[in-house]
Amino acid sequence: MKFKGILIILLICVFCTSAFAAGEKVVLKYYQYKPEIVDQLDKLAKLFNEQNPDITVEVESVGKDYITVLKTKIASDDIPDIYAVQGLANMKSYVDAGILEDLTNEPFMKRVAEAAKPAVTYNGKIYALPLDLAGLGVIYNKGLFEKAGISSPPKTVSELKDAIQKIKKIGVIPFGVAFKEEWTLRHMYAMGQAATVKPIEFAEEMNAGKAQFWNDKMNKAFETFDLIAENCNEKPFESDYTNETTMFAQGKTAMMTQGLWAMQNVFKVNPDIDAGMFGLPAFEDPDMARLMVDVDYRIGINAKSKNIVAAKKFLDFMTSKAATDIWIAECKLISSIIGTKVDAIGSSVALDIKGYIDSDKTYPWGYSYWAPGLSNEIGKLMQKYYLGELTKEQVCSTMDDLWKKAIQ
Repeated sequence: MKFKGILIILLICVFCTSAFAAGEKVVLKYYQYKPEIVDQLDKLAKLFNEQNPDITVEVESVGKDYITVLKTKIASDDIPDIYAVQGLANMKSYVDAGILEDLTNEPFMKRVAEAAKPAVTYNGKIYALPLDLAGLGVIYNKGLFEKAGISSPPKTVSELKDAIQKIKKIGVIPFGVAFKEEWTLRHMYAMGQAATVKPIEFAEEMNAGKAQFWNDKMNKAFETFDLIAENCNEKPFESDYTNETTMFAQGKTAMMTQGLWAMQNVFKVNPDIDAGMFGLPAFEDPDMARLMVDVDYRIGINAKSKNIVAAKKFLDFMTSKAATDIWIAECKLISSIIGTKVDAIGSSVALDIKGYIDSDKTYPWGYSYWAPGLSNEIGKLMQKYYLGELTKEQVCSTMDDLWKKAIQ
């Protein structure tokens, strides 16, 4: 009888503990950098909470200096449960630090397109969920191109020069820029630089001390960079991302070097605009005018989090049809999940990107494979170049020096 009494008490304790655990509320901290999808991520978090009443996702968005702020959080051991991972090099450093959970065998990874997996793979294992495939190139106003008598997007530097002159003749500024924001210059430089090398192999050669940024092809790419600066809006260093996209939406500029995400801002101002995208011309060989396409947005789980099981539930949800429908139709981004389509984005820019992908006219985002921290530096260096403080050779040699320091 005494034993039976003890057993009953133990069972009651187990039951109470289980009941408490089942009703325990989990709050997941999700840290990310994309300002244009803040509302949509909040919507996704709310939908997830409706499906999982015991789990709340709190999204914190920091656009500027995301990497720097994340480093501060890591140093102070205030790492979010879920966080966006910018670039493969940064991902590797987080894995080495033991703060990214291995997702290789998670069921939701089977829903991810194979083309997106190299951008989240390190030493044969997957450490982040890639949510999109994004294209970087020149977004252009099809109506203005037609008005200027430009029959097809330029594929060479000579054709780009000709297009610029025709656009000027109809009283429109050829390029809208946002030199105030370093990251826009990072993307522009990366488009030209990635066209001069095989980006992934280049990174490996840099790590081995067998390559450098400056070469004859890079010299040619700077000709395109100069063309953009010479034919852009006034006061480029006072122009930010919002101004760049607004000018384009209003038809004041005909082109901008941007990614698909920029159309979010554009559509808010002008939902009826007819825009497209082409690869930034850096040479006279039309076959080299390709789009830079890669995973732009990936999220990982803090391996030291107390809420790993709940965090994996959220990542699983982000690969569901309900979530990808919102991602495509409202975030206006191409999903990396198998079976999804781009039509719901409602933009011919997305269709153009898909066309480049399908015809294998792409190259990877070179800066994603650079040594950690370097992608944050190139924009600052390009600002100094445009201000006349550095030569193009100095921009590239400084990148060489920074790379050596980063890997030491």
